[in-house]
Amino acid sequence: MTSEQLMSRKGPSGEADDSSGKAPALDRIDRKILTILQKDARTQASSIARITRYNENTIRYRIRRLQKRGVIKEFTALLNPRMIGLPIAAIMMITTEPNSLELVFEKLAKLEETKHILQATGKHDLIVVAHYKDLDAMNSASQHIKAIHGVKEAEIHLATGLIKVETKFQL
Repeated sequence: MTSEQLMSRKGPSGEADDSSGKAPALDRIDRKILTILQKDARTQASSIARITRYNENTIRYRIRRLQKRGVIKEFTALLNPRMIGLPIAAIMMITTEPNSLELVFEKLAKLEETKHILQATGKHDLIVVAHYKDLDAMNSASQHIKAIHGVKEAEIHLATGLIKVETKFQL
């Protein structure tokens, strides 16, 4: 499986995750809608219509189209992991054995604590971010990850502070 095929797998929502780098064409209206929704995903189509001065049906159609095209992946609340009982964040740099990337990716993706998995270039094949309730849980998980068939090396770092989490993109 090529890296492009690996990265365009179906995401948690069941829709294809097109990370191929090809961006769908976004016009001025799409960009306005996306900018508003990034500030508050709860903004209703009627409010967006008032702000943009476009018909509400047009706004609804555009939002559905942006979802179908994979531009909008989901509408969600961004939670602070520390405030919901997950104060330990770990960053893992994983190197896989030849031809084991897909298998390791699939096993890591099944772990509940794993929140981000990025395929990388350089020494490490995968970068993983996971959140844990305590150090014992993190240590147990790290031992489990290191034992996954196909994992050649796993460097695991404890995050000691949160400097920036940005979920908005300039459009």
